[in-house]
Amino acid sequence: MMENLLLSLLIFVVSIISGMLGIGVAFAAIPILGIHSQDLVHEVQPIALFLNGITALFAAVAFARAGYVEWPRSMALAAVCTVFAPLGSWGAQYADERTLWACYFGAVIVVIYLLMSRRSPGRATRPFGHVLLASAPIATLSGFLGVGPGFLLVPVMIHSGFSPRRAAAMNAVAVTPASFVSLIPHVERAVVDLGFAGPIVLSAACGALVGGYLASRHVPEKALRQLFIAIILALAAYKVMTLSAQHAITSAVSSERGQAVTTPFLRE
Repeated sequence: MMENLLLSLLIFVVSIISGMLGIGVAFAAIPILGIHSQDLVHEVQPIALFLNGITALFAAVAFARAGYVEWPRSMALAAVCTVFAPLGSWGAQYADERTLWACYFGAVIVVIYLLMSRRSPGRATRPFGHVLLASAPIATLSGFLGVGPGFLLVPVMIHSGFSPRRAAAMNAVAVTPASFVSLIPHVERAVVDLGFAGPIVLSAACGALVGGYLASRHVPEKALRQLFIAIILALAAYKVMTLSAQHAITSAVSSERGQAVTTPFLRE
C-alpha cells in the first residue's frame, strides 16, 4: 500500500512536468514503474503507454484552451506518429531487455543534448517538413521503448526553432492517438494489475492537467527545460543504480550455483 501511494505521488509530480512540456509521462514514468515491476515489456510498457496517452490528452486540452495548438500541423504529426509508433511497439515484443534499456539511456543523452543546446541568434527556423520527416523514425523508436513520441519530438521541434510552448502544444495533440495505438501489440501479452494501475492513471491525468495549465499561462519556458533535464537525469541515474544492483545479485546467485555444482567433483 505504501509503495503504491509513493509511486502515485511520484507519477503525479512527473506528470505535472511532462504536462508542462506536452510530451506525455511515459519517458519519466518507466523508471518509476520499474520500482514495482522488473518486466519491462509486458508490465511496465503497457501502463507507461496508456499513461502517455492520458497525460498527452489532458495537456492538449489545457494548451488548446490557451490557443497554442496549430491544428493542421498537429494533425499531420499525429497521422505520422500513429502509423509508425505501433511498428516499434511490435518490435519490442521480440527484443532483449538489455537492448531496450541501452536504447532508453541513449535516448536520454539525445534529449538532454537537444534541450540544452541553444540556437544561434538569427538562425533560420528549419521548415516544418523536416520535423514531419523526423517524426517517423522518432515514433518508431518511441514505440520500441514504450514511451510515446513526445520525449524526443518536442526537443527536436525546439531545436528546429519552435517555441517550447508551441512545440509542447502541438506535440500533446500529436502523441495522444499514437500512444493509444501503440498499445495494440501489447494487448495479447500484457500483464496489468488494475488495482495498481488505477490510482496511477488518476494521478497522471490530474498532474498533466495541472502541468498543461501552468505551462500555458505561468511558468517561464527556460525553467521548463531546466526542470525536465533535472528530472530525466535523476530518474536515469536511479535506474542505472537499480540495474547495476540487479546485475550484481544475479551474478552472485549464478556464482553460488556454480560452486554448488563443482564442489562434489573437487572433493572427489
